[in-house]
Amino acid sequence: MDCPTCGKTLSTERGMRQHYTKVHGEPLPNRTCRGCGLEFYDPKARREFCEDCNPNAGEHNGNWSDAMETTSCERCGEAFDYYPSNKDGKYCSSCVDAADGLLPENPATKGDRVAVHCRSCDTELEVRPARLEEQTRGFFCTLECYGTWLSETVVGPAHHQWKGGPIPYGQRWWRIRRQALEHDDYECQHCGADADELGQNPDVHHRQPVRSFDQPDAAHTMDNVITLCRSCHRRVEEGTIVVSPRDER
Repeated sequence: MDCPTCGKTLSTERGMRQHYTKVHGEPLPNRTCRGCGLEFYDPKARREFCEDCNPNAGEHNGNWSDAMETTSCERCGEAFDYYPSNKDGKYCSSCVDAADGLLPENPATKGDRVAVHCRSCDTELEVRPARLEEQTRGFFCTLECYGTWLSETVVGPAHHQWKGGPIPYGQRWWRIRRQALEHDDYECQHCGADADELGQNPDVHHRQPVRSFDQPDAAHTMDNVITLCRSCHRRVEEGTIVVSPRDER
């Protein structure tokens, strides 16, 4: 196989291509255009059309320069070009860059933040004014505070429907979860990592899965839950580690 430029003979096509690229500074064509039959080079050897025939290039592309349309800026009145494939033109780029508040604001982000208090622990929080109307139950600084409020305020003697009956499913889980965390000092009962090390409260794991109970709320008991970090919790669920019950520890 002879080099088409210098005439050097090589034994394989691959060797010829390497020689041509190294010696002559450009690769040999490896594709034939389906449109015009021209040979061209494609690094990935996938393209079926050359640049002139590419159906997604040039005048075939919606963002081709000659496909731009002209309109007048609704703010300054100056004419400007835009691509209709992007969006309808309303403002020229100069007005967009210079204007303050030209684009409409999201109502949920308007206004300065206002101070509110967590309904469980009274920690001061800052929220957008729009959330004051959206949140009917009040605000809570953490999921644990929300669970505490549910178990101590929404249910129990303070609740308007309280008749000394059982705690509804859901609220029972929040109460047991909080009790488990407090009992285990917010520490993983397998590796010992605490909330400060984890940057968040550990998980509370059901030793016997909730789905195995005829009555789901029967799973929410202290002897069936244990505190684990997220990593150990996942490993227990996968069966790669086993955690002993509290009374065996």
